[in-house]
Amino acid sequence: MTVTVGLTEARERLTEILERVLEGEQMIVTRYGSPVAAIVPVPTEPDGEPPLGLAAYAGVAATRRGLSQTVIDVVALRSVARDREPPEIG
Repeated sequence: MTVTVGLTEARERLTEILERVLEGEQMIVTRYGSPVAAIVPVPTEPDGEPPLGLAAYAGVAATRRGLSQTVIDVVALRSVARDREPPEIG
């Protein structure tokens, strides 16, 4: 389930938002109504250490169904907010 939250609200409720993300929710953070970030849980490695940087993204992308669609949706919404056609992704 993806939830949209404004930047100010995200700042004020970060702990609560992170708890919800850990329970499996995905959050889209908006600024002035335009999506700017997605907050999703990062899977841990077998030894318990979370991956960093690009490895974290690759791990999330490999294990999260719908993440690529969320990224496509965010890009499309940003493009619409800027009054232009979204780029082709995929």
